[in-house]
Amino acid sequence: MILRNSETRELNHLENLGELTPYKTNDGTFSLRCSNYRELFHCKSGAQKEATEKFINPAELYRFKKGETLFALDVCFGLGYNSASLINYLSKSEINLNWWGLEIDYRPLEIALKNPKFKRNWSNNILKIFSSLNTYGYWESSNSKGKIFWGDARKKIHEIPREIDFDLIMLDAFSPQRCPQLWSEEFLKLLSSKLSSKGRLITYSSAASIRKSLKESGLSIMSLFPSHQSKREWSAGTVGMCSKNNDGIIQITTATHYRPLNAMEEEHLKTKASIPYRDPKGDATRNEILKKREIEQNESSLESSSSWKRRWKNAQSSLYN
Repeated sequence: MILRNSETRELNHLENLGELTPYKTNDGTFSLRCSNYRELFHCKSGAQKEATEKFINPAELYRFKKGETLFALDVCFGLGYNSASLINYLSKSEINLNWWGLEIDYRPLEIALKNPKFKRNWSNNILKIFSSLNTYGYWESSNSKGKIFWGDARKKIHEIPREIDFDLIMLDAFSPQRCPQLWSEEFLKLLSSKLSSKGRLITYSSAASIRKSLKESGLSIMSLFPSHQSKREWSAGTVGMCSKNNDGIIQITTATHYRPLNAMEEEHLKTKASIPYRDPKGDATRNEILKKREIEQNESSLESSSSWKRRWKNAQSSLYN
């Protein structure tokens, strides 16, 4: 094992991702399956496709000008597709990058850097950056720099300098039911507080609990358009926007990748499905968080999600809790 930095030692005392097995997605890109969370790292349609459609496109990076510095945070770095896609875009636009990453397990990056299919997807510059992250935990070049923290994101996020405000936060944890630790209202509120005045928090999740927590953190919530190939999805994810002018008015561009929540989605935020995952101290286990939420949902007088689904039975059928 390469000793990247002092943080690596902590991994011996953390629950990692368990057994990781290779998985080829439909666009031919390389991904992994995680035994501990019993999920794929990426959707079956494609790892690189998901990074582009669900994170890079809705970030609308053309909002930033040549020579500007974009501050980005990648929560659950994994194999690095989201950040690689970001670096690839910025390298062509001559926008500077100040990057930070959070990841509990260093093995996905190690595996990716040894995989020929993964390496063929990216430039030598990106592979050099990833190799530096893997070996030293950071990189620095003439127009970009970055640092990754290995460990529990709930704790490691506090090691990022407090004065940094992020223009882009990519939240790509395993699903809320599998990894509620990184979807708690406390963690989402913390992430939201770290956005710049024109920042965006982007995630693939369209769960009512996540959207409600982000909305109550002061963000304007947008719904990602599903891909043209998906006939069942009503949303491909969520964009939480903190884009205000001096008068405090949300500034939204002519969007091609997202839209405001429709009536069905707004009503979803008033059901039991919107009850948040709670982790006040930032150290609860998965089972503790899920049990607490189950009790709260059972005691709640809010409309059930099944009742909500029946009322919207003529809408798209893939409705998430």
